[in-house]
Formats: sequence, structure tokens, C-alpha cells
Amino acid sequence: MEASRKMAWHWHFLGFFFLSLHVFSAKAKASQCSIKGLPLVRNISELPQDDHGIRGLSHITVAGSVLHGMKEVEVWLQTFSPGSCTPIHRHSCEEVFIVLKGSGTLYLASSSHQKHPGKPQEYFIFPNSTFHIPVNDAHQVHI
Repeated sequence: MEASRKMAWHWHFLGFFFLSLHVFSAKAKASQCSIKGLPLVRNISELPQDDHGIRGLSHITVAGSVLHGMKEVEVWLQTFSPGSCTPIHRHSCEEVFIVLKGSGTLYLASSSHQKHPGKPQEYFIFPNSTFHIPVNDAHQVHI
């Protein structure tokens, strides 16, 4: 397969994890980062990548609690290779995804907090789409 077609199959999304929404005062000093010595403006290509043990995953924490001292929000940039998928999992926070390139299937079990969640619903995801995962709903993404 030619390189341009291969690249089109890579799936990119930004995952925003919200525990709660905070409105920041205009008095806050926007130029200071939570952790001393960490620059406020960073180059994404210089941030550490991890695969979290998932074949075909490239995960970058753009902003988050461990690296940046944030308490309420994490922003991730993830790239999946064709044929890869996440494990079935859930979070104690909401997730918002923005699909930049590629397509796949989201499996979402919205009644997964019950003893027997039943069969998950399937949703087609595509370039320039977005989706929201409610708190504690079991989900999986296939590319």
C-alpha cells in the first residue's frame, strides 16, 4: 500500500478527560505553569510517548496531572495504527474525543454499571467527528 494511503488509516484523536469544569479568573497569571521549571509553551513532538502496552498505540500526555500539575483536566494526543484497539475499560471521569484522521468503531456499554451490562452499542467514528463517553461507561475503540 502506498505511504499516503497508509497514513490515511492512522487514527488520531485528542482525548479530553474532565472531572469538573472550572472557570478561571482573569486575575490568574496565565504565564505560569503549575510546576516550576516547566515551560508554559511546549513542543508536542518533544513530549514523551508511551504505548501503555497496546500494540499500535502512540500516547502523548499534552497536559495532565503528573507532568504539569493539573488537577481537573488531562489532554492526550493518541495515534492508533490500523488493526489496533483499546482494551475494554472505563474511567471515573468523562471523556471527549476529537477524531482528526481515520475511521473505526466505538463500542459503548452505557448500562455497564449494572451487574449485567448487555451487548454494547456500536458507533462508526470518522474524520472530524467527536464523541463523548459518560463517567464509568465501559467502552472500547477499534481501528
